[in-house]
Amino acid sequence: MRVLMPVDHKILASRPAAAVAVALVACLALAACTPDPDEKAPQCPVALLRPDARTLTRYDGRGTDLTNLVLSGRLLDIKGACRGLLGKNTLTARAHVEMVLTRGPAATGRDVDVPYIVAVTRNDQPLDHREYIQHVTFPPNVDTVQVTGNEVMFDFPTRRGLGGQTYTIYMLFALSPEELAANQRALGMK
Repeated sequence: MRVLMPVDHKILASRPAAAVAVALVACLALAACTPDPDEKAPQCPVALLRPDARTLTRYDGRGTDLTNLVLSGRLLDIKGACRGLLGKNTLTARAHVEMVLTRGPAATGRDVDVPYIVAVTRNDQPLDHREYIQHVTFPPNVDTVQVTGNEVMFDFPTRRGLGGQTYTIYMLFALSPEELAANQRALGMK
């Protein structure tokens, strides 16, 4: 709500009561725009890297020796921000993942496409997931690079009692069942 009133400063200077009245009207107009004092800005969703899908070790299919390694990688961190407006029922979150990738001895080229997944849950119930491809070109004489994944954006419905904190954003490598099982064994999960 905008209140626009022309103000003649000369009149206000000669009439202190008029100055007080204008100030009072302005305060009332601002108070009308103030949200419910019990309402708090919505919290951001939790962002997590799934431990058993945080590392990637991809072999050429002829064995699991170091000489058969095509690509290894590690998800390092999730960076992002969110924005919610008081009185609105939507929280917008933006996030991207940072990863380090290493080209193995069995790699046949300098270009690689690395699939990763972004999944969203609410109260531990899956809501949505999407697969993204991170294309990487290793420069000459460089076998390890750190890259930033594409920024993804989410709009979460919110209301009193259902804020961003009820959602979790997971980022993980898209692994084959064998790669996932190897990671789980390495973590003592299997």
